[in-house]
Amino acid sequence: MRSKKLMILGAGECQVPLMQLSQRMGFEVVAVSIGGDYPGFSVADKAYEIDVRDKEAILAAAGREGICGIVTDQTDISVPSVAYVAERLGLPGIGYDCACRFTNKYLMRQSCREFGVPVPGFCSARSLEEARAKAKGLSFPIIIKPVDSQGSRGVVEVRDLAGLDAVFDEVRSFSAEGTVILEEFFEGTEIVVQGFISGGRMTNLVMGDRVYFDIPGVFIPKQTLFPSLLPEDLKRKVLEINTLLVTNMKPRFGITHSEYLVNTRTGEVRLVETAIRGGGVFISSDLIPLACGIDVNEMVVRLATGDDGVALDPAKMVNRASGYVCFTLPEGTVRKVEGAERLKTLKGVHRAHLDDLFVGKKTGRLSDKTMRMGPILITGADRGELDTTIREIRETLQVEVETRSGIYPIVW
Repeated sequence: MRSKKLMILGAGECQVPLMQLSQRMGFEVVAVSIGGDYPGFSVADKAYEIDVRDKEAILAAAGREGICGIVTDQTDISVPSVAYVAERLGLPGIGYDCACRFTNKYLMRQSCREFGVPVPGFCSARSLEEARAKAKGLSFPIIIKPVDSQGSRGVVEVRDLAGLDAVFDEVRSFSAEGTVILEEFFEGTEIVVQGFISGGRMTNLVMGDRVYFDIPGVFIPKQTLFPSLLPEDLKRKVLEINTLLVTNMKPRFGITHSEYLVNTRTGEVRLVETAIRGGGVFISSDLIPLACGIDVNEMVVRLATGDDGVALDPAKMVNRASGYVCFTLPEGTVRKVEGAERLKTLKGVHRAHLDDLFVGKKTGRLSDKTMRMGPILITGADRGELDTTIREIRETLQVEVETRSGIYPIVW
């Protein structure tokens, strides 16, 4: 019989592992999410249909339930509400001001300048006129994106003021506060770092390489693989920057997910963004434990519910490999799917999320991360084994899509 209630914000597929873990730990799970066909609603012991941004409504529900802790995973927009409710109820949390610095991209970059963390030239704007005026102080091309969105929604590269004019209103529409950030384009390889902080002690757990779909103007990852193959000197540089960043942001505890661009020719590094939550696509729930042996979600739940004795022991870390692979499909109608079930049995495939791949499925143009297909989670002793598994996956899964101009296969 579960006697303590833990509130989890978000009920999507990526929150399900956290819910199931919490239940195994003896907690009654109270899920909060906007209404919809989300799998977490059927997993949770109780659920509220509330927008995860609505701090006051969530606070009221938490008070009625008498929760002993509140957490979220793999989503940015819930983080301020989690911190706010914890602060108001006197529960363990990271602090509301800290949460805002992590989730507002403009505040994040301002903090980075203060700490000496390298970031591209940037500015914020609430109107097109303001954006045009401030953009003149930056070097084109620039990236424009909402200050408070997620999932690569509204991220666009523009090469001149005419391009800015064309996309500004659409990009701003993705921001809850109606603000965008403009930043100078920096060319480099994307590196992700997963860490954990508690009691002021920051531990970098795993570093991985991220690869994007080869689609012009689209900044959507198709795979992230741990560990990184970056040269050792650049690895050390990135890890030093990440420790500096997270330590100075001063969260009381939490999983950290940071993304960097590294120019391997010049050795320059720039922060893309950092987050005080697990990385999406099951990075925190599955890929971190597979790669380094540390169950960070369990640690977060224990800390968020008042267990002050939690400490990460680096001696228990292992060195293995893990990652995710996603794919997309041409715009049209799926007419053939072969190998999906056999793929799940391949050596190295940890889990494959392919339930939404079926004959007759209508596919659209890839515009944000939620439109990727998969993920297929993989594991192995090292990156060489991951590469072998990826090749077998691509040979096994065969899909044909009927489009206006003909029949086309998967886009890996």
